[in-house]
Amino acid sequence: MKQTLLGTAVLGGLLLAGAYRAGRETQVIGEASAAPEEKRLENREGVTLLQLAVPAGDEVANVLRRDAQLSAGFNVMDRKSIPGALIKETGFNKQGWVDIGAQTVIKNATDGGQLRFLLYDLSKGDKPVLSRGFPAGDIRTAAHKFMNEVIKYYTGTPGVFGSRVAFVRTRRSPSVSKNVFTMEMDGGNVAGITSNRSLNILPSIGPGGQVIFTSYAKRNPDLWMSSGGGPVRVSQYPGLNLGGVMNPSGGSIALTLSKDGNSEIYTIDTSGNVQSRLTNNNAIDGSPSWSPAGNQIAFVSNRAGGPQVYRMGSAGGNAARITKTGDYNQSPDWSPGEGEYSEWIAYAGRDGSRFDIFKVNVQTGEQARLTSGGGRNLDPSWAPDGRLLAFSSSRGGIEIANENGQNQIQVMKAGTTPDWGPRAL
Repeated sequence: MKQTLLGTAVLGGLLLAGAYRAGRETQVIGEASAAPEEKRLENREGVTLLQLAVPAGDEVANVLRRDAQLSAGFNVMDRKSIPGALIKETGFNKQGWVDIGAQTVIKNATDGGQLRFLLYDLSKGDKPVLSRGFPAGDIRTAAHKFMNEVIKYYTGTPGVFGSRVAFVRTRRSPSVSKNVFTMEMDGGNVAGITSNRSLNILPSIGPGGQVIFTSYAKRNPDLWMSSGGGPVRVSQYPGLNLGGVMNPSGGSIALTLSKDGNSEIYTIDTSGNVQSRLTNNNAIDGSPSWSPAGNQIAFVSNRAGGPQVYRMGSAGGNAARITKTGDYNQSPDWSPGEGEYSEWIAYAGRDGSRFDIFKVNVQTGEQARLTSGGGRNLDPSWAPDGRLLAFSSSRGGIEIANENGQNQIQVMKAGTTPDWGPRAL
């Protein structure tokens, strides 16, 4: 469930010959300049957000409010607008909350070694509709878990809070370096995966939380993987070992290799042994992204001229073009969601001189634009449920929006090439 970036044949040569020495990422490998029943929390067009009040003023409540904002399903009421009597109440004054416009209320408190959470749906009365307790040792995890329960209450599907996003940060002093990090999807709990003066790029997160990335640490763009300890080099064929992404069941990694003279898509096992060559074309093929079932792969190829998004079976062959508009479309990410959410591939496309995020339905061909008029937007990556989307923006970092591009919120400054991992355990 991850995209990489495709460039031109000329840039492919530059990547091999000069990216290590130049200390910067070319377009081939990094920041390319290219192009039922209504559920109340889906925030599709025309759906009114629920008015949510979280009266507590502690850090747990701050996490709850942040999660609710990112969910794109709530309008979180300013705590300053909540009367003191309601903040301090020991029971539950339903009419008081109704009078200030609240539709749902979340209360939290510490009870010994537990954090207790209550959800009140005012349309259902004055009794909590959810009551949960979690160990108090990790307040962020507790808050995320409860908010996942809240999302499930309203939509039938648990939320994705606590899941992690891999990304790259660039340092320009004393020399240019790029390192891989992960964070919780709200921008918290940042953890470093690499810490060196080389170029470490294009991270993806596997189904078991493995972080896969390409690094020039050994002077060649090799594929590395971290499974909780130090990174281990997985693939070191001559030339490109680029943009690896593990299939949904694990055990097989799709990536771009140029060991046979041209950039083609292969699968390897986690020890680096080639399993299959999936493309065999004079064009440049790259940027693989698995379908949720693992039986198809989206990728980018310039076989029709400019880069376009295609799909093929996981064994290769029978490639079909998906993007039919635009002259430069790249970095596809196939939604890992279920049902209708699994039918969408997000990608970055050039429209005139600007790049924005689009999505295309693999069943119907329907296309939708998700960003517009707000900088240069690249590298989309779907949340595990396909209801949210991360992307990098020239406005200053990594942003998260809902499935339709609404509710764009920055979660990390100065981060690029996000990849959204699986649900938190």
